[in-house]
Amino acid sequence: MPKLTIDGKEIEVEAGTNLIEAARRLGIEVPHYCYHPGLSIAGQCRLCMVDIEKTPRPTIACNTQAADGMVVHTDTERVKASRQSMMEFHLVNHPLDCPVCDQAGECWLQIYYMKHGLYDPRMTDEKVHKPKAVPLGPHVMLDAERCILCSRCVRFCDEITGTGELGIFHRGDHSEIGLFPGRDLVNNYAANVVTSAPWARSPTATSGSRCACGTSTPRSRSARAVRAAATSTSTSAAGARTTPRAAAWPGSSPASTPRSTRGGSATSVATTSTPWTRPRA
Repeated sequence: MPKLTIDGKEIEVEAGTNLIEAARRLGIEVPHYCYHPGLSIAGQCRLCMVDIEKTPRPTIACNTQAADGMVVHTDTERVKASRQSMMEFHLVNHPLDCPVCDQAGECWLQIYYMKHGLYDPRMTDEKVHKPKAVPLGPHVMLDAERCILCSRCVRFCDEITGTGELGIFHRGDHSEIGLFPGRDLVNNYAANVVTSAPWARSPTATSGSRCACGTSTPRSRSARAVRAAATSTSTSAAGARTTPRAAAWPGSSPASTPRSTRGGSATSVATTSTPWTRPRA
């Protein structure tokens, strides 16, 4: 088991543990948006930068595994400057609608800005505007302007449900979450993409935490265990049909009903008895 030092505190962790999880065990918060312990590593938000001795530049903690003798610093001036720059990058086109946003006050974009941002804005051009209230399926609406493209929802559909409806389309600051042609977000666990968004719940929440839409999302289960639960089947008495067990996301209740979220880029809406039909453009 590798033994390393983080901010002057020594800790021994299991092989394969990344620096975010190692720091968390010491009570040290490494900010992040795209990382989730139940999903693959994307390294997309670049907010979890840390300094490692004998390395020339800050390194992302999510994709760096603990090594024996490693000395990590999470609060150096270079790390603070990196985080501040990344917060400015993430929010450069973010709409200034916090006063009317239902997530205001519980938003981790706001919280991390106050902790790691507080920069003087340099943006003088018009912000890039994106579609508002885009229906992805019968239960989820997307506000593309509020999305920071952490790709958690995309990875959830690729790795947990295995249905792969979502992707990131276009380039640069015009990139946005969308559906592949001819697809709708109608899998049995579609509303869980809302709970996976980093602004809907604390990115560093502990087991049993509850996100804005009320879905319990403990982080103790691995992606493999979650995937196994999602793909396990139960055969009917007649043996004519198999149906997936209703427990895809960690901590989701088989009997739970999707509830309305309180904000964020994706919004779960109440289930209706009418069949889903994609609205015409």
